[in-house]
Amino acid sequence: MTFWLNGEFRDGAAAIDIADRGFLLGDGVFETFLLVDGRPAFRAAHLKRLRAGAEALRIEANIDDAEIDAAIEELASRNGAAAGTASARLTLTRGPGTRGLAPVKSGARPTLLLTAADYALPDETLAARLIVSRYRRSEHSLAARHKTLNYLDNVMAREEAAAAGADDAVMLNGAGRAACASAANIFLIRDGAVATPPLDEGAMPGIVRAVLLDRAKAAGIGIAEAPVRLEDLRDSTLFLSNSLIGLRAASLGEGRRQDEAAQQILRTLKSCYAEALSSDLAKRAAG
Repeated sequence: MTFWLNGEFRDGAAAIDIADRGFLLGDGVFETFLLVDGRPAFRAAHLKRLRAGAEALRIEANIDDAEIDAAIEELASRNGAAAGTASARLTLTRGPGTRGLAPVKSGARPTLLLTAADYALPDETLAARLIVSRYRRSEHSLAARHKTLNYLDNVMAREEAAAAGADDAVMLNGAGRAACASAANIFLIRDGAVATPPLDEGAMPGIVRAVLLDRAKAAGIGIAEAPVRLEDLRDSTLFLSNSLIGLRAASLGEGRRQDEAAQQILRTLKSCYAEALSSDLAKRAAG
């Protein structure tokens, strides 16, 4: 597999410095892009979120957009991911450092790693099976507001789901309300309206989430950011969103019967997202 590390294409094992703080301490941020025929979807939004996370962590993010575009295109070609759907991940760490927690400036530059590989979209006819995780998501944590490398709680929640034969896990916040799934935002449809947990409840500021909040009103769908109780999830039609799956229906336990009105809302939202995705990719292709 070919990868791109600090401006150079390499093959084989990654040569990450053993003192890199991203490897040792999770001191960094990352973004995962959907690639369609080698082009990154919503690239501008992803890089904006990465830069915001880097600024919050006080990591220099001297990223050249054109260089990233060229690197993604080349990686997709080299790794057999230039046709159809694929994924790319951009990881930024503070770079190598001295022993200890304090990010002492030692003259070392941040580490920037880019990978790309093929990716198969999940079967749209199958709803994601959810459990409620025992691992909580702190709504007060910096890691909840930015896509940092500190993903241990999410990893354990996903492992918990897999052990239970489920696809993902709902993560509650410190107040016992729903924040998100382990790797996706969560939405509920009830009584003709759509709701999703607010960012201050521990929800990740998802790229697809933002698209839906922006586009739903124009499609005649009421969508709101509001605290979501666990009992609300059990009594609603659910779906997940992230940059790779787009929108995917979900169920928690027996869940609520999938009524046709809710299904029509979900179909409309999927259409809104598909139009936004198509528009963004067309802009990317045009220059």
